Amino acid sequence: MIVRRGVRLEQHKVESLKYPIQVLPVPDSFPKEKYFMPPKGNFGADAIIAAAESANIIDEFDGVPLCQKLKRMRQMKIDIVLACCLDEDPYTTSAIATLRENTDAIIAGLVFISKACGAKANKIVVATAREAKRIKKINPRADLIAAGERYPARALLKRRFGNKKTAYVGAQACAALTAAVDDGEAQNTTVVTVAGEGVETWCNLRARIGMPLQSLFDFCGVSERTRLVITGSSVTGKTVTDLTAPITANTRCVIALIRRPLHKTYTCVGCGRCTRACPRGIIPWRILQEMEREKPNPLRLLNAQRCIGCASCSLVCPSGIDLSGMVNKAAAIKKSGDFN
Repeated sequence: MIVRRGVRLEQHKVESLKYPIQVLPVPDSFPKEKYFMPPKGNFGADAIIAAAESANIIDEFDGVPLCQKLKRMRQMKIDIVLACCLDEDPYTTSAIATLRENTDAIIAGLVFISKACGAKANKIVVATAREAKRIKKINPRADLIAAGERYPARALLKRRFGNKKTAYVGAQACAALTAAVDDGEAQNTTVVTVAGEGVETWCNLRARIGMPLQSLFDFCGVSERTRLVITGSSVTGKTVTDLTAPITANTRCVIALIRRPLHKTYTCVGCGRCTRACPRGIIPWRILQEMEREKPNPLRLLNAQRCIGCASCSLVCPSGIDLSGMVNKAAAIKKSGDFN
């Protein structure tokens, strides 16, 4: 029997994609943009990696320096590089917006990345065939693949490549590498989606890295009734209490909510939804049962170490159990060998 993995999430993307990416004004007192001497006529693997390092490019999806990723990808002998131009979070649209407005730069950056790590193929990943058709109109050279609309799309897509070694690189990291190699431009800015019921005008903002998070809300307007601010994914993001904290290269989305989510937890009913949702073949409810024992048996914490932290299991749980957190604890226990 074929089990369809993942889960469908309600999307809230139309509002922030109504307008082109806007530029957040930079105060005169803020440091100037950084540049360096780009490689001259030398676009070999080492020169490309050096440019990524000089530009201090950070992949917006995982916060890892691009130069480190390229070195690791080369060691792993990656077969296919995938430019991640989809936003799985229901609110985030920064990757989609970046692709629509910087398609050429992303294609060029993807070519540089493939050359740097020795990959034989590369593709741009979008969510739907409809989005792929739109990008093809912008640039017919774009080699696109639709990951689908089930969350977590990136993990589910990798399953389709079988034994081929694949690696994801963020859309903005690709575009930043093109700017670094061509013009010696450091990664000075990042595109951030500002959304949520507490935001007056949803939009994507190109903001200078290092500016305070508060500046995003000052530009877009935020309701005085806002009770919760989240950075990153609305599924796996983190609560923010200090809006003077700086915008970083991996601040992909900032969400303002008027109502705090209610978290009522009930006893597991054994429905199996978590198992069907997991893209890694984990059975979260069984791990929960074992973790509730006084001394969990490590042999029964099956595949806990395979968890990628997507929280699909928690999203579909009708009892409101934090299954993702429980699986993460089980994985940590297995790794440490401490079962007391």
